Amino acid sequence: MSTPRQRYREQVRREIKQAALAQIGEGEPLSLTAVARRLGMTGPALYKYFASRDDLLAELVQDGLGELAAAVRAGALPEGEPRERLHALARAFYDWAVAHPGLFLLVSSAPTLSGAEDVLRPFVPVFAQGRPATPGAAVLVWARLQGVLSVELRGPFAGIGTALLAAEIDSLADTLGL
Repeated sequence: MSTPRQRYREQVRREIKQAALAQIGEGEPLSLTAVARRLGMTGPALYKYFASRDDLLAELVQDGLGELAAAVRAGALPEGEPRERLHALARAFYDWAVAHPGLFLLVSSAPTLSGAEDVLRPFVPVFAQGRPATPGAAVLVWARLQGVLSVELRGPFAGIGTALLAAEIDSLADTLGL
């Protein structure tokens, strides 16, 4: 059981992360001073909770990858045609990213191998159903999803993401023999 002090510390850490994500979501670079100001704290006070800006960014990336992995797992179809299962996984990935654009842009700009593996793990059984097996299938799906989301979230073609997603996943399914 945690103590009141530990619970308070965790609450403040959550608030710092939320303020940092809000700042990133507004298109601003992460500044600990600006985050502190949002929370009515001093900049040095934040260092009681995060040793540095990089530590805060690293934790946000890990949290984001964990959330994205959970969303992809939740979107997995336990059975069905491989192409249908691939579409469901890709759609879960896409929907999470569109719902959390600032966090997704942060995650996609600094992915970690372990976090990316967790996100892509539900895709592996679907890839295994392809003929012939395609080396690097996980990298292909990551790259294609990144491309679609880049167009949707950053580009002048916002609003066409779902149609582009379907076309890209069909093309990927053909490449993978699904």
